[in-house]
Amino acid sequence: MKKLDKLIEYLKGIDERSYIVNIMHWEMDTIAPKKSFDYLSEVKNKVEMECFKMSTSSEFKSLVSDVINDKEFKSLSLEEQRYIEELMEDIIREEKVPEKFMAKYLDLCDKSNNAWAEAKEKNDYNIFKPYLEQIVELTKEYYNYMFPDCDNLYDQMLDTYEKGMTRKEIDKLFDELKKEIIPLVKNLKLKNLKHYKIKFNDSELIEISKYLLDYIGFDNDRGALGIYPHGYTNKINNNDVRIAFSQNKRIFDHVCTIIHEGGHGIYEQSIGKNLSKYATYSIGKYALHESQSRFFENILGRNKNFWIPIYSELKEKMKLDLSLDEFMEYLNDAKPSYKRTEADELTYCLHIIMRYEIERDLFANKISAENLETIWNEKTKEYFGLDVVNASDGILQDVHWSQGSFGYFPSYLLGSILDGMLLEAIERDLGSIDELLSTGRIKEITKYLQENIHTFGGAYTFKEVVSRVCQKELSVEPLIKYFESKYKN
Repeated sequence: MKKLDKLIEYLKGIDERSYIVNIMHWEMDTIAPKKSFDYLSEVKNKVEMECFKMSTSSEFKSLVSDVINDKEFKSLSLEEQRYIEELMEDIIREEKVPEKFMAKYLDLCDKSNNAWAEAKEKNDYNIFKPYLEQIVELTKEYYNYMFPDCDNLYDQMLDTYEKGMTRKEIDKLFDELKKEIIPLVKNLKLKNLKHYKIKFNDSELIEISKYLLDYIGFDNDRGALGIYPHGYTNKINNNDVRIAFSQNKRIFDHVCTIIHEGGHGIYEQSIGKNLSKYATYSIGKYALHESQSRFFENILGRNKNFWIPIYSELKEKMKLDLSLDEFMEYLNDAKPSYKRTEADELTYCLHIIMRYEIERDLFANKISAENLETIWNEKTKEYFGLDVVNASDGILQDVHWSQGSFGYFPSYLLGSILDGMLLEAIERDLGSIDELLSTGRIKEITKYLQENIHTFGGAYTFKEVVSRVCQKELSVEPLIKYFESKYKN
C-alpha cells in the first residue's frame, strides 16, 4: 500500500524529532545542570515546534486522507484503522491552534515546570503561583482554539485523556467510591510501625530497581533509570523506555514506585509492532496505563505472595532486618497521609477525587488559582483530617498542573476501578492470583495483560477494554469488594 508507506515515512520524520525532544526533556529532568535549562529549553521548544508544524501541515493531512480513502484501507487491522483515523482527528483539532500561541504555551510550560521544581524544593508556593495562574488561563485558551463551540472545556479535557468519558460519568463513579471509602478510612486501625530510614546510594537503588523490573517482565535492555523529584515513565521511543525515581523515599515507597512505573514501562514495551510504526501517537490509553501501573503496584506488589519467591534475596539488597510478614505490614500500612505518591492504595482514591474536584471547579470558574492553596488545604482536612503545614506536601507535591496536564488525574482512579475488575477477570481465566504469585509465575499474569491489553496500544477506549477483557460494564463494585476484604474491620 504505497500511500500508507508515504504516511509511515512522514510519521517517521515526526518521530525522529520527538525523540530529540524526549531526550532533552529527560536530560533537563535528570542530569542537566540548572544553568543549562534556558538554552536546553530554547532548543527543545524549537524542535517541538517543528513537530507541531509537521503534525498540523496540509501535507500531513493529505497523506492521512489519502490512506483513509484508499480502497485498501479496510484491509488493515481494525487497530491500525483506528490509529490512522485518530491521526485525522488530531490534525483537525490541532490545526486550529495558532503557531505563535503554541510556541508561547510550550515556553510557559517549561518555565512553569522549572518554577514548580524550585518552589517544591524551597517549600514556597508563591514562587509557583503566578505560573500556575498563567498556565490555567493559557490552557483554557488552548482548548478554546481546538473546541471553539464547546459548552464545557473540562469535559473536553477529560475526553482528550479518556475518549468518551464525561464529568457526569466520573462524578457518579467517584461519588459511589467516596460513599464506601470514607467510612473505611475513618475506621482504619492505625499501626505503630517503627520508623525505618535507611540510606542508599544511587547504584544500590538502581540494583534493587532493575531486579524488580526484570522480575515483573520489564526488559531492562530496552530501558534506563534516572533520578528526579517525582517518579515517572518516559517513552523515548519503542526501544527506549525510561523510568525516573526519587532518592528521598523510604525503601518501602521506593519498591512500590518501581513496580508501579514498571507497569507503565511494560505496557509501552509490549505494544504490537503493527502499531509501533505510529509511535508518535498515543490515543486514549491514559487510564489503561494507570490501570497497569497500579495493578502491578497494588493488586500484585502489595500481595504477600508476590514477595514469597524473591524476599530472601531482596531482603539483603534492601538492608532490612524484617520478616516477610513485618515487611508486608509496611507495604500495607493504610492511613491518611499528605502525599499522593506515597499513599496506600485505599486513601489514594481520595487523593485523586480531591484533585478531580478542584480541577472540575477551577475550569467551571467556581474557584480561581489565586485561592487554590486554601482550597487544597481545606479539602485535605475534610478528607484526611490533616492540617497542611508544608506546601511541598500540599499543593506543590504534583508536577501535572505545572505542565498544563489538567484532566489527567481522574485517569489514575479510573485505572484503579479497572484493576478491581481485572483481578476478577484474571482469576476467571488463569486461576488464583495468590497461587500464581506464590509459585513465582508472575510473568504469566504479565503475558495475560500483554496479550489482552498492551499489544493493542490505545486502539480501544478505556470503556471498550473493560467490555472486551472483563465482559462487564464499568463498575466500582469489584474495587470496593477488594478494599473491604483488606481493610474492613
